[in-house]
Amino acid sequence: MAIRTNTNPRQMDLQPEMHSILLRNGLQAHVAFDGGGYRLIVQGHDSPLLVYPITERQMLALTDWGTNTANKKAYNVLTSIIGKDFYMPKNFVHARNANGRVAMGLHGYRIGEYGHLGRLGMPPPFLGWTPRHQWGFHLRRVGGQLFFPGPSIVPERPDGRMKPGELQSGGYGFYYKGRQTEPPAREQDVLQNLQAAITPLVSRSRSTEPARPYKELIASPVYFSNEKWSECLASHGLIVDAEQRTLTVQSENVQADMVYDLTEAEVHTLVKASIEEQPVEKRLELLNDIIRADYAEKVTLEQLNSSDRIAIRLHPEVQQELEERQRQEQNLFQPEEATLQQASIQGTVGAAVDGRDLQYLNENKGWYREEKRGREVEVSEIAVQPTKTEGKYKMSAVIDGKVISHEISQKDYDKFLAVDDYHRMKMFSKIFSEVDMKTHPEASKGLGVKIFAALTAGAVVASEVAHDLHHHHHQHGPHFHGECFGGPRPYFKPGVDTPRDVAIRYFEAQMNQDINEMRRGR
Repeated sequence: MAIRTNTNPRQMDLQPEMHSILLRNGLQAHVAFDGGGYRLIVQGHDSPLLVYPITERQMLALTDWGTNTANKKAYNVLTSIIGKDFYMPKNFVHARNANGRVAMGLHGYRIGEYGHLGRLGMPPPFLGWTPRHQWGFHLRRVGGQLFFPGPSIVPERPDGRMKPGELQSGGYGFYYKGRQTEPPAREQDVLQNLQAAITPLVSRSRSTEPARPYKELIASPVYFSNEKWSECLASHGLIVDAEQRTLTVQSENVQADMVYDLTEAEVHTLVKASIEEQPVEKRLELLNDIIRADYAEKVTLEQLNSSDRIAIRLHPEVQQELEERQRQEQNLFQPEEATLQQASIQGTVGAAVDGRDLQYLNENKGWYREEKRGREVEVSEIAVQPTKTEGKYKMSAVIDGKVISHEISQKDYDKFLAVDDYHRMKMFSKIFSEVDMKTHPEASKGLGVKIFAALTAGAVVASEVAHDLHHHHHQHGPHFHGECFGGPRPYFKPGVDTPRDVAIRYFEAQMNQDINEMRRGR
């Protein structure tokens, strides 16, 4: 449908092309106005009728159509609104090509390189052309599976590969997630669930980088230093805190960190004494004596010489006790944390947005730590609200299950209320130093090619400008630019207009309109 200007009247609903895409994916949606605001009415092939309140900005985006940008924006806005209740297509391209005429892998993949049937009365060319007429089924086996001749279609190829330009098999359609209704709360005795106080297990953040081998940090005893020794232990998961006088053991086979209190003499032996006074063997012997009551295995020098973190196991009785304690802690603290998060985020919220909707607004972006190669994190709810102090505001967010808040100005608070969800997330990325909105690594692989193409195009333009300036005094005649129809002409399918035909038709239509207006005296 053609692009309309704001002065032309239009129906306040999704455009017919958008309706067609949604219907092919099993969803029906309409925009309505009920006097109190705009509403998005949605019903899937397996869902009840759902109504979502939307803003005027969202209504304008949903009802716009006509360009690639507008089409994709309308689809992304709709998926960001209903994303909590539906399993959705992988992206706009998958939804647009559902039930299409072109086999692009959306409904299965072609397997093998043969299978084209021969002309009528001729044998099928299996495994290439052959002059002999050979009877039989002409079966072939690919990846251990048997196939008949012809374009065999499989949901997944045996090696799992996808050819360039293919879409993900089955990556289309809207499916209702379903809502679980909570049973009404019953009156219970307040002392019924009384439990003993449990101190929560506090764990340090574990490094994801490979460990530093001892033989690389300390090539010989001559170059031994307690700093390099502590670095080697910490990289393998043995952290000695000299100030707090504690030893933290982070084994890959144990989900919790085991913390041990050390005496001054033990700290001196582990990380302060010289190599002549306390060799490495004695240090490891003392370390194993400290953790012997809990761990069934010992820390050896061979383990410290590898690039893998330690993976020693607990005694069975200690492992069972630890699992029981973690289960009690989870049952005790999870409801309280959920209540605190809900009260902090939803108590006096001025506006909120779900950070997990970023993949629907911009599929190339994600949430990562601020470091150069920071890992990806989950950001769920982002909200702003006024604080108890008059004239001050704060922005809160749930990052990896933890509520983090920062104070913001009234200008940022008003701006957060005014902009759309995507720009709210960009504001959050600028204010919070814990996370940053970055482009996915797989989406930025072609950046170097694009930069090289841009530089090449700029060099060509610069050379042409320099050439014109150099020959300016020798060429005073005007430059004529025209369309050249010599040489091989491009091929167009029957019934498809060429760009020249479209331009001629537009020109004649405009000329007829001007003539009619002149006749009417306008």
